[in-house]
Amino acid sequence: MGQIFGIWDVRADRRDMGYYKGQKSRAKGVESMAKSEGQILARNTVGRLLAFHRDPLGTLGQIARDQGPVARFRMGAWAFALVSGGAEVQELLNKNGKDLQKGPGMDSKNPLIGRGLLVAGGELWKAERLAVQPLFDHQRLKTYGAQITHAAVEYRERFSQNAVPVSVDGDMLALTLKVVLNTLFSADDTSEAFQDISQAVQTVMTYFYKRSRSVVRFPYSWRVPGTLGYHRAADSVTQWMEGILRESPPSFLAGRLQGALPQDQDAVLQSALTLIMAGHETTGHALSWTLAVLAQHPGVQRRLHAEVDAALGGQLPQASDVDVMPYLRAVILESLRLYPPVWIISRSNPGPVAVGAEEFAPHTFFLVSPYVSQHLPSEFPRPEVFDPGRWTGDSLPHGAYLPFGQGPRSCVGRDFALLEMQLILATLAQTLEFHADLAQIWRPVPRLSLVPPKDMVLTVGPRESGGRP
Repeated sequence: MGQIFGIWDVRADRRDMGYYKGQKSRAKGVESMAKSEGQILARNTVGRLLAFHRDPLGTLGQIARDQGPVARFRMGAWAFALVSGGAEVQELLNKNGKDLQKGPGMDSKNPLIGRGLLVAGGELWKAERLAVQPLFDHQRLKTYGAQITHAAVEYRERFSQNAVPVSVDGDMLALTLKVVLNTLFSADDTSEAFQDISQAVQTVMTYFYKRSRSVVRFPYSWRVPGTLGYHRAADSVTQWMEGILRESPPSFLAGRLQGALPQDQDAVLQSALTLIMAGHETTGHALSWTLAVLAQHPGVQRRLHAEVDAALGGQLPQASDVDVMPYLRAVILESLRLYPPVWIISRSNPGPVAVGAEEFAPHTFFLVSPYVSQHLPSEFPRPEVFDPGRWTGDSLPHGAYLPFGQGPRSCVGRDFALLEMQLILATLAQTLEFHADLAQIWRPVPRLSLVPPKDMVLTVGPRESGGRP
């Protein structure tokens, strides 16, 4: 979110939002008091902004706990509304979703994804959404199963002999990139260039995050010191994707995008890049967190092994098998509750909007944090406890659970991501086990996604016994 991350952004929208409506003093006798209170407020709002930059998850969580499910607050020059309660989130994103716009952090000038599905608005977004939707219908999802499982088998074979310490996040990002390429783009990941492209994608994503927090933001096109690594990576990723889109016959995805946007090849390119970047990064981080919590909960891991062995009987999982492994799904849903890859969602309203008992003037900046909402005791009892059992009863949590967003702009690839995570985890669980120091605390790092810390290393090795195919 550029407006939030950029502390000194001179483009700050200073609209009042009615936050101080009726607060102007009409009597000279209170002018000095108003000035004093204003100075205190200024210190508080700047302090909150600095606190947000140091610890955004903690700052937003404290606001939600202090002020309730709908909280008005200021940070520096900006006024916001944080919506965290389950009913209120549903009202904002579902009931009012069609009347909302993407929030201020979505940079339409971004040359790689600014006109893609994540950022685009209006008719362009509608055309792109309609173009990619068939890739994720249930019948087509079933055809992806073998490719997902094959990629996971290739990965697990690295650990067939000995247990070794692994920085799993990098591995999971490379694995999910392979899956997206094989399934959505029908592209080959066996080339020597794959590892270079995988690293280039991460370089680009890191630059986008750092730029969003920078005091000085050069135009994307400027090749100045400090940006040269990004430009090399961006050039590589762009040329690589252009090559994929030129292939004949085109993949189903390329054909859909080119058919929907025949006169706008730039939008075709950026839509494809969006699916690559957002489609693999969020799922890769989510898998990393899932493996980490399993490593720290041996009892849960043993129960998962037992279910996988009983359901699959030593055979590789297929897409249809996930329906007979409810505990597998529960583990993933609970991991996504604790560590939702998308930790912040921003929206603005062109017209007046009501949320609960609150009325909001046009151009309000709304924030919804899946991380905050999913850690509220009022929504999830014992919110810091990893408990897959939440998802195995008759009354399942809802409302405040939104790892894929909600409303018209919720994640188009939700079902694909869940299937991918279930098949990869089932395949790995057949032959591998994961270990970690049970006392280790890994604090999530809120960047463009919720990223594991660099010191998150797991020991990965063969199971003592299990259902190897």
